[in-house]
This record gives sequence, structure tokens and C-alpha cells, in this order.
Amino acid sequence: MSRETNLRYEQPHKPSKLYLEYMKNIKELEYLDSHNNTQKQTDQKQVFEQWLEESNKKQKAKQLATDKRNVLAELKLVAKANLLVRKRALALRIESDQKQFEAELAQMGKAFHKQRL
Repeated sequence: MSRETNLRYEQPHKPSKLYLEYMKNIKELEYLDSHNNTQKQTDQKQVFEQWLEESNKKQKAKQLATDKRNVLAELKLVAKANLLVRKRALALRIESDQKQFEAELAQMGKAFHKQRL
């Protein structure tokens, strides 16, 4: 080999202008791509947070509706129980009044007419 050929391989390589421009463009594109990816990730995170917030609102609304139905059902049961208690109290009151009247009439020597079936 000639000396020029040897020197060509021994000297540091000087890349061509086209290669340098190509590498510069690749670095710029990589930077833009990474910037776009971070922006996409940020956007996706915001969308996810909004979805999660809406989901929580829906879940709370469902929970409130369920609680409301439960409270209404309990109120109906309480009203029925109250009615039964009032009926029983009235029956006891009538029974005690009837016994009292019978006792008073027995003292006077009189009695109620009871129809037996």
C-alpha cells in the first residue's frame, strides 16, 4: 500500500457535511419526539385524572342514591312499626277502659251485655 492510503486510514475520520447535517436533524427529531412524548404523557395523565374524578363523582352519586333508597325504606318500616305500636296502644287503652267501666258498673250492680258466639 502506498503511504497516502496508509495515512488516510490512520488519520481521524472527518465526517461529511451531509452526514453531520443528517445527525443534527436526527438529534432535533429525537428531542422533539421526546418532548412530544412527555407532552402526550402529561395529557394522558390529565385525561386519566379527569376520568377518575368523573368516576368518583358517579360513584358518589350512586352511593347517595342508594343511601336515599335505604333511608326511604327505613322510613316506611318505621311508619309501619309506629302504626302497629299505636294500634296496640289503642287496643290496650280500650281494653283497660272497658275493664274500668266493668268494675265501676259492677260496683253499681250493673253489667255490660256481652254477646257470645
